[in-house]
This record gives sequence, C-alpha cells and structure tokens, in this order.
Amino acid sequence: MTQKIINWISVAALLFATHAFAGDVTISDAWSRASAPGQKNGSIGLRITSTKDARLIAVSTPAAQYSEIHTMTMDNGIMKMRQLEDLPLPANTEVKLGPGGNHLMLFELKKPLKAGDKFPVTVTIQFADKSTEKITFKSEVRSMSGSHEEPHMHH
Repeated sequence: MTQKIINWISVAALLFATHAFAGDVTISDAWSRASAPGQKNGSIGLRITSTKDARLIAVSTPAAQYSEIHTMTMDNGIMKMRQLEDLPLPANTEVKLGPGGNHLMLFELKKPLKAGDKFPVTVTIQFADKSTEKITFKSEVRSMSGSHEEPHMHH
C-alpha cells in the first residue's frame, strides 16, 4: 500500500471511532470533564445531527445513578439550570451540547471520571412519526485543566 492510502485509512478509522451512527442520527465529539475528588455530578457535551426532525427524549449511562437533559440560561446575570423534557433536533442541523447551554447531566456518579477513560452513554431519539431509536456511544473523559469548551460540572 502507498503511504497515501495508509494515511487515508488511519484518518477514516479515527473518524469512525469518534462518531456513532444509527439510521438517521449522528453523534460525535462526546466528552465529559474529569471529576474532582468527592464530586457527585458530571455532564456530557457532544454534537448531534438528525436527517429528520426529531427530539432527544432520554439519556442513561451506567456511570451515574441517573441522567437528564439540561439547559443553562442567564437571567439578569444569574445562571439558572433546569431539566428539559426533550431537546429538539431540527432536520439536517447540528445541535451542539456543552458549556453555557444544553447538556446531558449525570447525577450521583458511581465512580470518579478519570481523564483518558471512556464510558458508554445511551440516548433515546423520537422522530416526528413517534418512532424511537436508542443510540449508544462512548463519552471521552478529558482533563479538568483542559479546554474552555468544557461543560459545567456543578449544580
């Protein structure tokens, strides 16, 4: 094989390793921040795109006792967090979850989230015809001192 083909195969393998595809939905760049000692909660940021109008209606992971879809807004300079019943996924529009907005919240972590680890997450998507699809992907745990693009971890 030529080096060009080997490079292309390597890039393709990396792309498929960081993406979850299920029918009409693509999930990519799923990540969580490493937890501090004694920290009970965490969050997940990701990118999700559906080819059809849909809604994210549920999230679960064995890494936490329970998980919820959340949003963060600013109201007169005060940060407010609240649970969302669902999150709209307009057709062919990437929806980014992460800091300062919508995210997946993890409550009562079963063990600390350590940088470099990955853990499974399952989301349930409901389409306009009321059919549902469950998609499982891995969330990568990143260092607490990493990017400014990391989701909040405290409620």
